[in-house]
Amino acid sequence: MKHKLLTACLLASLLTPALASANPEPTAYDSRSIGMGLTGVTFLDQPAALVLNPANLEGIDKIGFTFNFTALMTNQRAPVAGPNTRVDSGVGFGPIPSGFIAGRIAPRVVFAGGLYIETGYGSSFDQVRCVDGDPYGPAPDYEAATPPDCTSPDPQDLDVTFFVGEFSAGFSFLAHEKFILGLALRLPFSKQVADLWQNVGAALGGSFYGRVKNNLGGVGFPAIRFGFTIKPHRKVRIGAMYRMYSKIKLTGETETALVPGAPPLTLDAEADWFIPHALAFGVSYQANSHLLLAFELRVQFHGADKTGNKNQTVIASSPDDGSVVSTIVVPFGWQNTWSLKIGFEYRFNKEFLALRLGTNIANGATTGEFAQYFTPPPTNFMFSTYSAGLGFYWNDRNNPSIKDKYRLDLAGLFSITGKTFGNEYIGTEQTIPGTTDTVPVCTDEQVVRTGCPGRYQVMSFWASVSFTLQY
Repeated sequence: MKHKLLTACLLASLLTPALASANPEPTAYDSRSIGMGLTGVTFLDQPAALVLNPANLEGIDKIGFTFNFTALMTNQRAPVAGPNTRVDSGVGFGPIPSGFIAGRIAPRVVFAGGLYIETGYGSSFDQVRCVDGDPYGPAPDYEAATPPDCTSPDPQDLDVTFFVGEFSAGFSFLAHEKFILGLALRLPFSKQVADLWQNVGAALGGSFYGRVKNNLGGVGFPAIRFGFTIKPHRKVRIGAMYRMYSKIKLTGETETALVPGAPPLTLDAEADWFIPHALAFGVSYQANSHLLLAFELRVQFHGADKTGNKNQTVIASSPDDGSVVSTIVVPFGWQNTWSLKIGFEYRFNKEFLALRLGTNIANGATTGEFAQYFTPPPTNFMFSTYSAGLGFYWNDRNNPSIKDKYRLDLAGLFSITGKTFGNEYIGTEQTIPGTTDTVPVCTDEQVVRTGCPGRYQVMSFWASVSFTLQY
């Protein structure tokens, strides 16, 4: 029985935070890239090329520095208070900083290093009455009388914060004047913190709710990023980037009370998280000295069986002697994501100012049967992201031969994704990805309910600024 209680505690504490970490990667490394629809695989020759395509580091003449800061603001909507209810998280703020340095160490070689956020996410639903409860009252006004079976008569706060960062070092090699190679080594690290109200009893075959807190973090295994750029014509560039998967080992503690009114129990917990394989391919066309067009396709393999995000293996161990209590597979049900990106840049005659525009067509990784509160919402392949930006360039008056030595880039991005579900999944038996086990979704047999009818939506706004010194 003690082992079952520990297992229930672990499952309750890790399910939602783990799913929250499956945030679509924002690729918010450089404001010029953001302003042009998150493109940059072919044309971005600033130090942030280390992440988008290390081959383009060849564009660094002697040395370059870039610091970027992106403010991510989101509002999430989900049926948190039960099927067909509508609860908004309110505007949440997440900072996404990054910094890069690059320098030429040989006539054909440029070396670079960088520290950046690969994925960042934070969301909260404050003062929610009747988490997972039956619908009542006109949404989103829940001031009606509390139903007898309400899971939380008192308002509850739900909070999750997660990020994956990476340190990377790499180089570009000019193999030929029309062919450049790039390689980088990445070291990922992650942190996830959660304070939730969840159905702890579901893991024991019953149903009762309690507060669950966890704090996990860890460093992953090093992995590579490879890229190349081809220049078949002076106006055309073709580029591609491949990112190898990486696994992060998360360790920490989780805490919850397994019996209503009992003191909370703390145990050790560990879990793996995968950054999946990714591919990007692009073509850019420099029509003249003013106009640049870019087209790119990016694929992230979240649906891969062994290196994606179909599920997560978590291990419970006794805090007393470290013995393994149980190994659990937590379902995600993620699928591969595709995005088509289009970017536009126009530099005006005086070349001091550049205008940028971009858009993004993409699908979501989350599937309907496993949609829940803290994951990005399911969405069809559609236009969902629009961006714009400005670039400012200054030269060194004492050394006019150095062009565009100082660069200030500003960008804004707006995205709205979501999907509405009816009763197509509620109560249906769904196979837990990566296993042969099944679970009826949107029922009290789940620690965190998934597949409930209602509107799942995230509205995001980014404000980004980059400063680059390059000569």
